[in-house]
Order: sequence, then C-alpha cells, then structure tokens
Amino acid sequence: MSPRSYLFFAAFLSCASAVHAVRPPPSAPTPKADPSAKTSTLPKSTEPVPPYVLKNRSTFSNVTDATRAPFWPIGWVKRVKGGQVAQAPVEEAPKFTLDSKSFRLSSILVGSGTTASLAVINGRAYGEGEFVRMPHAPGAAPMRVRVQRISDAGVVLAYANQTVVVPLQHTDLGPRKPEELLEDKDR
Repeated sequence: MSPRSYLFFAAFLSCASAVHAVRPPPSAPTPKADPSAKTSTLPKSTEPVPPYVLKNRSTFSNVTDATRAPFWPIGWVKRVKGGQVAQAPVEEAPKFTLDSKSFRLSSILVGSGTTASLAVINGRAYGEGEFVRMPHAPGAAPMRVRVQRISDAGVVLAYANQTVVVPLQHTDLGPRKPEELLEDKDR
C-alpha cells in the first residue's frame, strides 16, 4: 500500500471513531408527555390535520352499448361490424377566383439567408407564409389568401387550390420616350 492509502485509511478511522464517541450511549427512555395536557403554543401549521372524508363517490351506472364510453373522445362512434362507413365530406370548390389584378404589388425586399423576404401588397408588408388582409362581406367567412413565395419578379399567392403570380408593378416610372426626343439637342 502506498503512504497515501495509509493516510486516507487513518483519516477514515479517526472520523468513524469520533462519530461514535460523540453519540451518547443508550439510556433509559425519556418520559413521554401527558397526551391529555395540550399546549396552545404550537402554531396552526404544525397542528395535526383531520383525515379526508369522501362526500360523493363516482359511479358508472346503467352502462349499455348505446351510451358513450367515458374515456373515448367526444364525437367518436364505435364501428359496427358489417355496417357502412360514412364518406368524408367533399371539399367545395372556392367561390372566389384569384386574379393578379386584384392585388397591387408595389415593392419587394429580398432577404438573405438569415433575414426574411418582404413584399408590399395593397399597401401592407407581408412575409412568406402570412395571410393577406382581404375585404369580406359581413357574416361571410373571410378569405385566407396566403403569401406562398416571394421572388425578384413577383409574389406567388395561394387560396384553397388556386395559385396566382402577382408581378411587380413599376408605377413610379414614366413611359419610355421615343429616341428622337432623347437625341434632340435643343432640349
């Protein structure tokens, strides 16, 4: 054994003997307090709590095949063997057709890898995946036209199963002048 091991072993024995030396030897049991003599010096938090008494016990009565099982999801119907399965509802065709003339795309800000691309449609800025605000009739469900893709040339919008490409409009630029006016030296 190395000297380090001897040192560790000696320290361990001294601690163990010190713990046993501090512990008092077993003696006669201490006299218990009289249970009939209660003192009111204890705070309320340390007083014993009375046991819980159940008032109403839950029961399942009249369980038949016609009633819904309590742990099944609401609306879930048990399949009947040999019965027909109800068909899924057919999705209706959209009542509105997308048209690129309905949207005015005034500017596009193409983002890099960490920044998102933005497009100004009808005077409001939108990013990819956002829904364009559209006017709707009172009581009717609002149309949810989604910005699907933003590129340099335009924006792809999607509604239900329709997609439309809205080109960038350059309304600030004037019409091109004929070459004669550009070459006129008097101007």
